[in-house]
Amino acid sequence: MTTDTSTSTSALGVLARQEIRHYLTSRLFWVGAALSVVTVAVSVATDEHNVGATTYAIAPAALLGVLGLVTMFGLTRRSDRAAESAGTVTVPERTRTLALCASVVVPAATALVLWAVVMIAFLVQDRPDWLLPPGVSPSFVLAQGFGIGVIAAAGGPLLGLLLARYLPRRGVAVIAAVVLVIVTILLQGNFEGGQPWRVWWVWTYFIGQVSQGWSVDPGAAWHIATAPGNPFWWIAYLAVLCALAVVLAVLHDREAARGPLVRLAVGLAIGAVALGVLTMTVGYTEVLSNPLPCQSC
Repeated sequence: MTTDTSTSTSALGVLARQEIRHYLTSRLFWVGAALSVVTVAVSVATDEHNVGATTYAIAPAALLGVLGLVTMFGLTRRSDRAAESAGTVTVPERTRTLALCASVVVPAATALVLWAVVMIAFLVQDRPDWLLPPGVSPSFVLAQGFGIGVIAAAGGPLLGLLLARYLPRRGVAVIAAVVLVIVTILLQGNFEGGQPWRVWWVWTYFIGQVSQGWSVDPGAAWHIATAPGNPFWWIAYLAVLCALAVVLAVLHDREAARGPLVRLAVGLAIGAVALGVLTMTVGYTEVLSNPLPCQSC
């Protein structure tokens, strides 16, 4: 038993390093990373009022998260084809799945660096009085940025892995990416009332530019305001969803010990529901608006 465990651990380490290299050599990743860096650099250099700290994550979420979905889908199919061509499979599917999960460190670390750069600039620069609503601390912006930037960059590839395990058909990744973007646009939180139930989605705003009173009048003044929901609980909710995606991907291996994995998946699903409820009900449940008009919205 000890020998089998050590052999499995060794194989996982070797495969994990291999999949990390594969992710690092993906052209799609480098395109997304380069565009993310350029976008963030321009935002930090030109955003004299710090408003960009509330919106910067559009770039890493789309270019590292959504494109990461497509990248991971391709890497998973590549791993499966390599295993099939090897004939006798010496490495179980669950080990290959966990190795692919390890490669998520590449987009997540990239997004983490970008988040740190933007947030350090946000904290050290002077903030105008109209930027944050009264009573809202800078940590609110940091939490939102971490969720919609860093976790999105990790969650997209994990979703791609999950799709590749259960729907390994050509075109699935592209269709999923398009659907993901459309739903995200509808649930971004900048519509009337802030849509409190939007927090169940994997990407949404908690603070941003809204027209006074959620008015649709094009002549109405714009203000920085919060949308209902607690970004701190939301981060935990997203982290549990990511963990659930890993467990469900491993569960695809029919030779894996399914009992413990099923119980773990059920526990994570219950935890996600509980955290989603906390996101909606604890803390920032009302819209908080800065009474001063935004000067650069």
